Amino acid sequence: MKNYTNTMRNFFVVALTIATVFASCKPQPQGSLGEPFDKIVGMIGTWELSSFIQTDLTNPIKEERDLTDFFYDGIVTPMQITLNEDMTYSVAIEMGRNYFGDQGNWGFDDVEHPSYFILETQLSDGTPSDTLQYELGSVIRPFDNSMSIEYNRLCGTGSSASETVLYSFEFNRVD
Repeated sequence: MKNYTNTMRNFFVVALTIATVFASCKPQPQGSLGEPFDKIVGMIGTWELSSFIQTDLTNPIKEERDLTDFFYDGIVTPMQITLNEDMTYSVAIEMGRNYFGDQGNWGFDDVEHPSYFILETQLSDGTPSDTLQYELGSVIRPFDNSMSIEYNRLCGTGSSASETVLYSFEFNRVD
């Protein structure tokens, strides 16, 4: 029995030594990642709504409803949001509710590492109206053709506010 235990211990030591040797012989990465892309340039362009999902956050099963048909009937142009280089935006909508305001300024919470897409809406005379904040699904690169943003609708104010509905918007780049 003692011989069996010594054999198993020796086998384990040899296996551990071999594993350590193989783990230490990994090839070193070559090249560089390059310069980070400009997050603002990635957003510039016209984006057309392709999907609108509403999620009921108060429901235990988080029920989702596809409400895209309220914006698109196959005839009219779906809602479009145009983000300009001068950090202004405009919305063109023929059907459905406008969750973005007609026009204003756009930006990020952090230009280097954005998490939120922010719209500062303006009235037609240029007077500031409201600030809207949408969570970015991902950072948009200049060659990406889709954008995903989410809006958490709160019920109540201050520390007693609770999330009730999540609106998920999917857009496709049209130019």
